Amino acid sequence: MNTEADLLNSLEDAQGRNPIEFPFGFYIEDDHQESNGGSFFWYQSNKELQHAIRNDLIDALTDGQSSDIQDVKNEIADLFENSHGAEDLLNHLNVILSELELRLQFMGGFEDLCKGKDEWAKFFRESYREECLEDIEDIPTKKLQGSIKKSEQADFAEFVSEYVI
Repeated sequence: MNTEADLLNSLEDAQGRNPIEFPFGFYIEDDHQESNGGSFFWYQSNKELQHAIRNDLIDALTDGQSSDIQDVKNEIADLFENSHGAEDLLNHLNVILSELELRLQFMGGFEDLCKGKDEWAKFFRESYREECLEDIEDIPTKKLQGSIKKSEQADFAEFVSEYVI
């Protein structure tokens, strides 16, 4: 088993990566009243992303000693294997993570973040455009939330990699 410092370093390494180079990621935020912080974590493959959520995240946020922890890991592994669709998986994972006062807002490929139709991806694209564009008052919300074009992807990836609340 990795030490807690190793686990935190592994998560820290994944935070702030360029999602073009590491195209599979998740955005997680805490639900603590005092902080409500959040960040993206990016990986080379969907398998690495799943491993990070199932193992690194759970071990880093708990003492890792309880037999309940292995039950949680097994439950998460089962969800990855048996969920029907991304929204179903996110909802089920969030039930488990709520015990740790965490919430996954996004999980998937960078392409999903660029073009996804779910409300959080649209909200995030709107946040990006509000931050980067001038005179957005005249731009309709639908356009602000629209897909990221190829010409915008490098700037969007930089915004994503630096996005920490």
